[in-house]
Amino acid sequence: MYKITLSYDGNSVRWSGDYDDALEAFTAFAKFTDVGFANEYSTINLSMPTGKMYTKVIDRMGKVTIK
Repeated sequence: MYKITLSYDGNSVRWSGDYDDALEAFTAFAKFTDVGFANEYSTINLSMPTGKMYTKVIDRMGKVTIK
């Protein structure tokens, strides 16, 4: 199972979604393109069934960092 979590400004998780399909999970992960309701930055994590995690950090200036 694939899981996406969203948090604002380093606080606890504000939203999460579970996906059975890899394509659907990666498509949803790609749709996060701005900071949303965050004051400074949003952190979006995509957890894979293998334990690997992709992280996207979007700051107020529009800079996107993906690890």
